[in-house]
Amino acid sequence: MSGIIRPGDTVTTLPSGRSSKVKRIATWDGDLEMAHAPMSVTLTLEDEIDISRGDVLVADSQPAALSYQPSVEKKFEAEVVWMDERPLDPARVYLLKQGTRVVSAEVNRGLILNQIGTVTITATRPLVFDRYTDNRTTGSFILIDPATNFTAGAGMITAAVHEHATAAARPSAAERLARIARGAATDAEAVEAVRLALEDILK
Repeated sequence: MSGIIRPGDTVTTLPSGRSSKVKRIATWDGDLEMAHAPMSVTLTLEDEIDISRGDVLVADSQPAALSYQPSVEKKFEAEVVWMDERPLDPARVYLLKQGTRVVSAEVNRGLILNQIGTVTITATRPLVFDRYTDNRTTGSFILIDPATNFTAGAGMITAAVHEHATAAARPSAAERLARIARGAATDAEAVEAVRLALEDILK
């Protein structure tokens, strides 16, 4: 999404944190000695690493002027514009789509139609992101109402929130849904269990 990559560069996969070196930069017209945004290329790594849809590769050898590390956090602050007639409800769980990754998330305060406000968002899984002012692609997201599949809000990330785990902290609704899904024996059971839990939450 930004920066320059060359064969031999060390790259780190986020959010897993696993590293390898770039073996080839492949294109339809042949291998390249260098690639940069917004080129579309295929990177072949020296090691086999499990890279999932939505993961981000960060080059460890960028010049200082181009080098910055994205945040990997579950919680962040953002400016959100609300586009749904149904108000944003902090007691509900929404779907957050950032790039190609979709996770469940909660928002700490309510908004009404056409209102813009600063909110804190907590996702069920860590997201790789930048501030919107640093990178518009990784710094933006949408909020989807899971009951209607309507794009209810759009946001710009302003800052990461670093959480300190506390034993007494009550798990959020989004975290409870994730635990329900992980506890199911099959994908079908997970889908049904989460559906029933969402129905209960959205009542």
